[in-house]
Amino acid sequence: MFRDTRPRDLRIPTHRETAEEWGEQIAALREAPRGWFFLLGRLVSDGYLCHLDLNYHLDGELVAVVQTSRPVPAGHRVGSLTTPQSQLSTFLANSDRLDLRSEIAPLDGPPTPGRVLLHGVPVPVEVHHSHGCRSARMPRIPSQPGYVIVTAAAEHWATATDLALRPPAAF
Repeated sequence: MFRDTRPRDLRIPTHRETAEEWGEQIAALREAPRGWFFLLGRLVSDGYLCHLDLNYHLDGELVAVVQTSRPVPAGHRVGSLTTPQSQLSTFLANSDRLDLRSEIAPLDGPPTPGRVLLHGVPVPVEVHHSHGCRSARMPRIPSQPGYVIVTAAAEHWATATDLALRPPAAF
């Protein structure tokens, strides 16, 4: 006989609880199109919440990810740094656009200049391309530490790169 030794009080926090734990503004689509919904993912390093992913879906398909990241405090055993390339590979695998056996998606070429809109203001970025998808890093977030990485299928790129910063209460 096997016994289940998992903790009985294991509970997944709500989007609002995760946003409140984050405690800072979170990058999100300025206006999600009809039918789009998001699931909020989180990455913790050494007990510190360092990445929030808004995974946008349409008709059950992953179409875009907006990741808000912040540096882990000094002294943490494990650092965490994502790149447009790593996010692009993860997006391709999670959206079934890339064979799961591939470790990292080969880029279609060097990055190209582009822009991400933040509250309607253009921010220049380098856009990475692979398998009909794109990813770019906005290197800093106004008034707080961290950065934003946007990744999306090319057909949704314009929508995915029109961002706004939202307070935790918006979730």
